Amino acid sequence: MNKLSLSLFSRLYLSVIVIVILSVTLTTIVTEIYTEEEDVNFFIKDAGVLFEHLKLNENFDNEAEQKNIVLPFPLHHYFSAKIINTELNANACTSCQFLKSINKVNYYELEDGERLAEFSLAKSTNKLLIYEKVDSERSDEELEELLIETESAEVIFFSLIIITLLFLGITIYWPIKNLQNQIKALIDTHQQFGSGNMTAKADENIQKPLDKLAHSFNDMAQAIADNVKERDTFSQAIPHEVRTPLSRIQLASGLIRRKSTDLDILALVDDVDNYVVDINELISQIVEYSKINSTVVAGSNLENESEEDQFQTIELSNFFKSRLDILARNQNKSFTLAVDESVEMTTNPFYLRLLVDNFIKNAFNHAQDEIKLSASVNTLGKIQQLSITVEDDGAGVPVDDRDTIFIAFARLDKSRSRKTGGLGLGLPIAKAAATKMAGKIVVSESSLGGALFSFTKEL
Repeated sequence: MNKLSLSLFSRLYLSVIVIVILSVTLTTIVTEIYTEEEDVNFFIKDAGVLFEHLKLNENFDNEAEQKNIVLPFPLHHYFSAKIINTELNANACTSCQFLKSINKVNYYELEDGERLAEFSLAKSTNKLLIYEKVDSERSDEELEELLIETESAEVIFFSLIIITLLFLGITIYWPIKNLQNQIKALIDTHQQFGSGNMTAKADENIQKPLDKLAHSFNDMAQAIADNVKERDTFSQAIPHEVRTPLSRIQLASGLIRRKSTDLDILALVDDVDNYVVDINELISQIVEYSKINSTVVAGSNLENESEEDQFQTIELSNFFKSRLDILARNQNKSFTLAVDESVEMTTNPFYLRLLVDNFIKNAFNHAQDEIKLSASVNTLGKIQQLSITVEDDGAGVPVDDRDTIFIAFARLDKSRSRKTGGLGLGLPIAKAAATKMAGKIVVSESSLGGALFSFTKEL
């Protein structure tokens, strides 16, 4: 299922806009219906009052023809009245829409929206029509005046609509915007903490229930920071504490070697020396693994120097040659270096050395006769990608185990032999170094028949 393209708050803002528009539209429709009904009621009331006035002041005789009645000021501005003979005019208004009948008075709506009342006259076949003045009966001055009044009413109405929209929008927008900013601040704090800033803390002076989330995060962050600090202290203390007795063991084995001529004892001493070398190497790898995974903790002794201050532009061809000169000593295997001299990389050389060294050591440990080291820059669209690969002709890595080999002390074979399994920290150190350099490692099958370890990074 595809993710929605809009964020949560974008959808929320859009929903608020739709709801406000629907609310204003519905309110406008209801208001218009109510206003129209009130206008009809006001007309019925005004027409009734005007009819009573005319009965007192007019002589409604049995006229044969239609008669217009002059209304007094200011009623003549709004209403018109006339008498019709029902014998000559069966219907008061042929093109009108009937509205209702109240107390034998019929009410109609004209084509242009004006209302008309039809009153029956006592002792007469005539009828009195009272209706709202139509445009055809108005003078130019009256039409202009009416147009100004109508436009003013529309301006006032739409101004009220706009003010209502702004009021609702601001009233709803600010709380949501404040909530969005607080959530964004929490996300930024989480990202800072996830990036290694153990001093990052969330602001707890925010609205509920986000304050509980911030408080919970701060407690968790403090616990993690304390745990990391203890781990770093522990990992820094172990090498010193372990190497001291190892030095004494080496001294003791040296004394035994001097004073003993027994071949079995000398062979045992050689084994002890090999164990000491293995332990020393293991300690060195633990220190490197701890150092590369260390983060800056407030109050710790770790250097707070920016990573970028330690970056160097490294020519990979010469760098790989120098590392192979050291690592390929006493290795009875051939190797091929395929790196163009123009390939360069700007990074922390400490991380690059850990990555390349552990790739090469792993290849020498598992290769039958040959390893190959290569580096290239490939262009993928607008992106340039650096690729460093080390491959061998060994047994390879089964697909199901290609994630397991990067777990500390997890090895595919059960032996502790340096020739077959190493000490279990080389590849985890390489993966940690790749992460520090913003790259990734992929394990696949080599054309030589063994494993191919590939490090890729966008330039």
